[in-house]
Amino acid sequence: MQVKRFSVNGYKNLVSEIVLEDIGAIGVIHGENNLGKSNLLEAMQLFFQLLCFNQTWKAQLTTQELAQLGFKASEIFNLDSEIPITITAVLKIDPSELPRTQKSAFSRWMNSSEIQISIELQKATNGFECQISPNFWDENQFIKLPENDTSLLSFFTQNPLVLIGVDRRISEEEIETVRNIVPQTLLLKLYDMRDSLDRSIYKWELFVRTLQRFNDVLGEGEFVALFNRHTNRANLAFQPKNGKSGRIPIEILGSGIQQVVALVARLLVSNATFIAIEEPELNLRYTLQLRLREIFQEIVEDQFGPQQILISSHSPAFEFGQHFYAMRMGFDGPLVEPRPIREANHFTQHDLNAPLTSESAPMGYVSSDGLVRLPEYVRQALGLKQGGGVVFVKRQDSGHIELLKDEQFLELFESIKNETE
Repeated sequence: MQVKRFSVNGYKNLVSEIVLEDIGAIGVIHGENNLGKSNLLEAMQLFFQLLCFNQTWKAQLTTQELAQLGFKASEIFNLDSEIPITITAVLKIDPSELPRTQKSAFSRWMNSSEIQISIELQKATNGFECQISPNFWDENQFIKLPENDTSLLSFFTQNPLVLIGVDRRISEEEIETVRNIVPQTLLLKLYDMRDSLDRSIYKWELFVRTLQRFNDVLGEGEFVALFNRHTNRANLAFQPKNGKSGRIPIEILGSGIQQVVALVARLLVSNATFIAIEEPELNLRYTLQLRLREIFQEIVEDQFGPQQILISSHSPAFEFGQHFYAMRMGFDGPLVEPRPIREANHFTQHDLNAPLTSESAPMGYVSSDGLVRLPEYVRQALGLKQGGGVVFVKRQDSGHIELLKDEQFLELFESIKNETE
């Protein structure tokens, strides 16, 4: 299942309708702090939680039932107005995902794989009223499903979306996250996944394969899941290929690699088809963010991983596809619009384009990630005021490093080539 389009209004500060069009395998939302990026991801979570909870198209919810779904009634509605929360999603369902018992029932009305579902949640006398309206794509239009046919709801028996917040927990039992980057609850799930007799074993293989991207840092080898029967605790270790160095426990690896390992593990143990992640770049240097983007891409392209990942981020490292979603403040609240990928660096004001942090900062510097900031006069001299490719060349006579733009380097290369012929 994939979400092709999503819209919401009335959830917290999202008063004006927010629309995400053409959601691909990986979608990225950029925007300033406190605009509503987290609220947008939470609204997606609410949408799928309500689908899983309701057994009829119209139902009553109590405050306690809403809390069981992970939402406080006093916090989810807009504080300045009494408008209901309205959420609509266009879902694309692969017929192979349907249980055999449901395929015949769905075939009565579903000529296409696209389904539009709208949910309206509003306050009622004794709690809340939830109205679900499903529509199915047929002959270039959406047609409403008969109200007496609730067979679709049985498809959503489990929540297909998991939200991984900035606390990195996907369940309340993961209290150890505060103390350990990879908590014991997550390590146990990884061990169970490795020893599983069902499809989970393929997720374990995907987990191991994607993390081999760090072999240039850790050496040739792979991660292995371990279990100590005396302590009933699981662990994860890196096993070098030659076996001479012994296994390296996950807790003594670098914190950046531990964070990536934990995040990838959460993606795969969740069993969700759609993952939402808040700020995956937290505490990761830029080079690790780029590797994490490659891992995300490999995971969504694998048949055993989640089919979509939606990210809220302040980093331009995770772009995928043709556009990102730019969130900004409008006259009536936050707005979202698709922007071309090439604008991501400018929109996020990444290190390369960010203003200097103080008057005493050097006019040019190299970050720990190898990113270079050039002073304005150098960019003007190179004719690269708007940015562009550059090459660093080491002179043989003096050993000094010279900076050339791409065209200058190619001209120099051609002249040297002609002299030697």
